[in-house]
Amino acid sequence: MAQQPGGLAGTNITNVTYVTNITHVMPQSFNGTGPTQTILSPGGSLPPLATTSPPPNVTARWEPIPHYQLPHYDPTGKVLWFPRIIGGSLATSGEFPAMVSLQLIRNSAHVCGGTLLSMGQVLTAAHCVTDVRGVASPPTQYQVMGDDLFVLPQMGNPSRQVRPVRSVTVHPQYDAASFANDIAIVRLASEFRKTETFFPAKRIQRAPTLGDRCSLAGWGVTTEHSSVMSPNLQRINVVISDFGSCNVAFDQMLTKGMLCAGAPGRDACQGDSGGALLCAGGRVAGIVSFGAGCAKPNIPGVYVDVVYYEKWINGVLKNGARRDTAGYMVGLTIVFWCLRYILPK
Repeated sequence: MAQQPGGLAGTNITNVTYVTNITHVMPQSFNGTGPTQTILSPGGSLPPLATTSPPPNVTARWEPIPHYQLPHYDPTGKVLWFPRIIGGSLATSGEFPAMVSLQLIRNSAHVCGGTLLSMGQVLTAAHCVTDVRGVASPPTQYQVMGDDLFVLPQMGNPSRQVRPVRSVTVHPQYDAASFANDIAIVRLASEFRKTETFFPAKRIQRAPTLGDRCSLAGWGVTTEHSSVMSPNLQRINVVISDFGSCNVAFDQMLTKGMLCAGAPGRDACQGDSGGALLCAGGRVAGIVSFGAGCAKPNIPGVYVDVVYYEKWINGVLKNGARRDTAGYMVGLTIVFWCLRYILPK
């Protein structure tokens, strides 16, 4: 059932078309006259939720002027990367020292960007680590790569570091339909090694305001309809936009905890989700969340407002630190008792 503004029921989706070997998704509009939903999936296999009727509790969004792109699936139906650098330039070593790539562990495929909050915890978008229903994916299928400007394994620098993921914490109120609370923290199985070009980011103390200049980086596609992601880290500068005007452009779907930023011909795009919006001297102010295509005229990108979630972020980080300390103490206790029985009395 397509949903119109104000939550009114629209027209039933009567036909679903599957197109294979396409690496991005653009739904057709629901105009009430024989609507068709197009779901694109690579590799010749279909997403698990792609049926001729909408799955339970999942509705299609009514999107008049801009169309939002939907996630890209791998052959098992898992989201590989999500819409959201257009008009960028090459980043230099150490320019984005907290930037990491969230990857599938089985093939090192880039899924999303992320930001080091500590040497063992990464900030990213919730939609990067969940399925289309908002259910968290198993953490064991992910790894995190850092300290390298190149995302492809065969192009990696000697400095490259890779760590498996131990756990994923998604905001409990994350809504996959509206992208509200699109924030998550990934905990690594072991900490990264700090270097001169790779270390945690600091977070901004106050939310950025209209006109503030910010920057972001990513390995996403460099043109909207491209299927080729940039092997080199790209960077762009953007400006914080008026929230009210941005909300109008997105048909009043924005909520608290979101902010908008953009610039003519520059935006985040596929593969850039989860990366940081950096303002006020390189401090984390936002997380790349979603947008209407890539670099559309007068339509900014939408970001998670990190300041709004400061309390939640601190709670997750402290929880992780407590678990690490508890694990360390348990380990010491086991070693102590083992030594008691092994060493001669």
